[in-house]
Amino acid sequence: MRRGFAITTSTPSVRLSGAGRAEVTFTVTNALGRPVRARALLEPEGAARPEWLSLAGDLERDFPSDGTHQFTVRINVPPGSPEGTYAFRLSAVSVENPDEDFTTGPSVGFQVSRPPVPAPKKPFPWWAVALAAGIAFITVTLVLVAHGHREPAAIGGSGNAGEPTFLHFDGTGVFVELGNPKTLNLEGPITLEAWIRTQVLDSMRDVVAHGYSLDPAREVVLRISDGTYQAGSWDGLEHYATGPAPASDVGQWVHLAGVFDGAQWLIYRNGALLASSGPQPPDSVRSSVATWAIGAKGGGEQRAFLGDIRDVRIWSVARSQEEILADMKQAPKKDAPGLAGYWPLDEGQGTLVHDLSPHQNHGLLRGAEWGGGPEKK
Repeated sequence: MRRGFAITTSTPSVRLSGAGRAEVTFTVTNALGRPVRARALLEPEGAARPEWLSLAGDLERDFPSDGTHQFTVRINVPPGSPEGTYAFRLSAVSVENPDEDFTTGPSVGFQVSRPPVPAPKKPFPWWAVALAAGIAFITVTLVLVAHGHREPAAIGGSGNAGEPTFLHFDGTGVFVELGNPKTLNLEGPITLEAWIRTQVLDSMRDVVAHGYSLDPAREVVLRISDGTYQAGSWDGLEHYATGPAPASDVGQWVHLAGVFDGAQWLIYRNGALLASSGPQPPDSVRSSVATWAIGAKGGGEQRAFLGDIRDVRIWSVARSQEEILADMKQAPKKDAPGLAGYWPLDEGQGTLVHDLSPHQNHGLLRGAEWGGGPEKK
């Protein structure tokens, strides 16, 4: 069947207000090569209810050849609705020939949570605070005198005790969809970071990627590539730093960081420089119409990762080796300069993956499975 439209949205997830409302915009482009009148359709997924969703404006519109329209979807979840993660899609069909000229667009997810019930206010027991403070002071003093002060051992990534929570990717095209929000559509210097525990070193397996797209040619990626680690970009020409991936890395947690500093690409393994690309054009990283993804190429389906991933970070600056070493075993500060996205991948349940950067570009899980957690040693 022919697919006659291109449908995009800037985010794969949206946050509801306290009243259970939100809006999200889809861009629909006529790709038939001729004028057409088309209708937009809303398709709830899973347990999402059709009555929660509505389209603003005209559902049917005239598209010139290569013309574009934007459709705004309004979400209104009534109080008392079941908690959970829900999703829907927007489709476009030709009014004249709906059976052949149609496209199903990307999903957008949203989380329904029950508002917390405020606890009744009680007089604050200041006497208890003073007593507890005195006991704590005496206890800490005795411990320090007896044993000396010790810092807890650092654990890579989010710092959970025992096995940290992570996402498992089975190598079949499951992925985390991040969309293509304006704050991630970067140009110039960039840094990509992630902790990975791969099961294989063969083939081409994306850890985090913007694209690829063919028209125009665009890609920014951190990945495994046929026994090597690779970080770089593609704009019709290749701009990659590629270094050997030790066979002993299979089954082990490894930190990877790819940096474009405006002059060259560099890739770091566990904080040590692994390889550089040599001199590259300063515009090697360009904006793109493609989407971002974790565990596959943007949009999924190809270059699927096989193994575990956690603590993914995207920066709009070139981080130094010292900065990478200092922060790779701890969460970045929320106001860290240049932090464009930070996904710890530590939710442990559900299909919404939270971005803890100020931009809150949350992702949507597409089949990957949660693993680890403090209970799994």
